[in-house]
Amino acid sequence: MEEFPDIGGLMVSKLITESGKKPMFMYREKRTVADDSGWRIFSGLESDEYVNDPKNIGIYHPSHIIEIEPTIKDLLLKGVGSVYERSNEKSSWYKVNDYKLEDDFIGVHFLTEKWTITINNLFERTKEENGDLLYTTGDKSVRIAIWNIDQSKKEIYEEQLESIKNRDESQSVTLSKYEFSDTKVSRIGYKIRETNNEKEYEVIYGFSIVDKEIIQLALYFDNNEDEFWAIETWKSIKIVQQ
Repeated sequence: MEEFPDIGGLMVSKLITESGKKPMFMYREKRTVADDSGWRIFSGLESDEYVNDPKNIGIYHPSHIIEIEPTIKDLLLKGVGSVYERSNEKSSWYKVNDYKLEDDFIGVHFLTEKWTITINNLFERTKEENGDLLYTTGDKSVRIAIWNIDQSKKEIYEEQLESIKNRDESQSVTLSKYEFSDTKVSRIGYKIRETNNEKEYEVIYGFSIVDKEIIQLALYFDNNEDEFWAIETWKSIKIVQQ
């Protein structure tokens, strides 16, 4: 079998791996340890008593479960918060929107003493080696850098605006431009499309500006429907004191 990306282990009911039942319901929650994918996969025949007994749940490599049920292969690359089910063994999987995961709630996080972001708690937060903050579910991500600059808000804004107008588009064409400024924070940015070895995705590069400080952020998503999420997340980054 073609090597599957290293997403971590799957927690799977032994009714599937040992009793021959087919996967019918699966969801991806926030991982509990570093090598946990967050995926929980069930046949739909498990009782609460069965699921609550750790002996009935095993941890498996994705390739093993794909061999049992190849139709889940693409679903396993969906992000944290994804929930899927199907009505029978031969039907297609469909996305479930009314199943509430434990960590599925909106919260306010402090980026610094001065800045906050409002974001779903399903996003895992890490600090990268260069000091940037990364929030990610796997299929949606926000990368944030905060810089101190000895310039006024107007000066920084005009410099970034000029940079957007004159950016080199030979590698990536500007798809959209944005302006969401208010009385406290100037916000400008643009959207492009990028690719890596696995998939194509869109990125909004945004700049939130106040006097002597700028937040540079990149919002990554691979579904056009998530542009609304990206913009609202950008707008949610606010200053709490001047």
